[in-house]
Amino acid sequence: MTSDRDDGSGRRLDVPGRTREILDLAIRLAEVLFTSGAGAADTTTVMATVARVYGVRNAEPDVTHTVLTLSWSNPATNETFARSRIVRGRGTDYGRLTSASRLFTQIADGRVPLDAARHRLVRLLSAPTAGPAWLRRVGWGVVGAGTALLLGGDALVAAVAFVAALLLDAATAWLRRRGVPLFYQCLAGGVVGPLAAAGVRLVAPQSSAALIVVATIIVLLAGVTVFGGVQDTLTGFYLTGIARLAEATVATVGLAAGVIATSLVLSRGFGIRLDLTVTGPQAGNGVAATIAAAAVIVVGFAVAVRLPWRAVWAAALAAVAGEALYLLLTARDFGTVWSSACVAVLVGAAAVPLSHVSRVPVLCVVVTALVPLLPGVVLFNGLMELARASVGGLIGALTAAAVAAALAAGAILGQYLAQGIASALSPRSRRRSGARRSRVPMLAIPGRLSRIPRRTRAN
Repeated sequence: MTSDRDDGSGRRLDVPGRTREILDLAIRLAEVLFTSGAGAADTTTVMATVARVYGVRNAEPDVTHTVLTLSWSNPATNETFARSRIVRGRGTDYGRLTSASRLFTQIADGRVPLDAARHRLVRLLSAPTAGPAWLRRVGWGVVGAGTALLLGGDALVAAVAFVAALLLDAATAWLRRRGVPLFYQCLAGGVVGPLAAAGVRLVAPQSSAALIVVATIIVLLAGVTVFGGVQDTLTGFYLTGIARLAEATVATVGLAAGVIATSLVLSRGFGIRLDLTVTGPQAGNGVAATIAAAAVIVVGFAVAVRLPWRAVWAAALAAVAGEALYLLLTARDFGTVWSSACVAVLVGAAAVPLSHVSRVPVLCVVVTALVPLLPGVVLFNGLMELARASVGGLIGALTAAAVAAALAAGAILGQYLAQGIASALSPRSRRRSGARRSRVPMLAIPGRLSRIPRRTRAN
């Protein structure tokens, strides 16, 4: 980088001023992706690539669970420029993630001047969320109802689970807006399920009321956080991965504490006993019904996380294929862990063409399609057993961790396989385009980025 130069808008910037603008754009765009659900590998790639596109080469990105940092040292003057952002909250917003990923792709291809990129990022940050808040809440309700059906509940149980999930999401959102820590949010959320189950038990004693408990807590059981934590750990970001897993553990313990405390009050104070041990998907209800319930969960989750409508069919298709394979493998005694791993490999590989057709990041399809297989039930049962001082609880907790690791590892392996197949089928086009692949599969951004020439195209 030389002395004063034009940034494409007619303004003259000195090198320090332009460098700070570039670093600021890179870290803010990465922050949008990170807070919307992207992993640490995607986030660091975005920061380094955006800086390099606009002429700041060899920038050093770093990600922890709560801080993003991007620095660059001028080799001529040894002057260091740095930007950092505090991550104050993480969520899952696949509509915003898709928009940010699209902007990053256009920047990486050299199609957006610096000033235009900065203005587009400002519009992205100030844009209202896609869809009304009540629709997102309905999506979580559908997840609760679909989970109750998947676990073998009847229409009454599914309907109550829908309403309970709505109330649970509303309560936790109210607490989150007031800055209540995550543990106490989940502690309060854990009260909803047992109360709803107790009401059903009084009206219909023969109903599987305990399914409502699991159906409601899976809405908040941090299954996606577990997936992201394992993903970050497997891709080499150990600090971020461990922090995300710790967050999932805090959320799960809070839920378990709320459920156990409420169940004890109901049992000893009112004589209403709930069996809080729940098995997995009930294939005995019919394979078609189980697969349909998985599809319902996926559609509800897609609405809850604002997945673009054009991609809902892709996630549902991958989920239906994955659930069918899971039922087949478990019926052949492959076990929960290995069955989950095989399904994740299939979904991870299939998500590449599906995401390309639906024009969303691979992460959106993979996570949405794997929601019915997240280890919420196993982890919850393990914690219930631990609360009773049973050794079986430790086995259950370890099994849940193994399932989460299998899902994340399998999805990443599926990405590697998809990349290898694509390279084998079109090696000539890859060489002609000068494309550069990331060594680690990217889930929130394109895995194949255009090679940046020595003279930056997007000045």
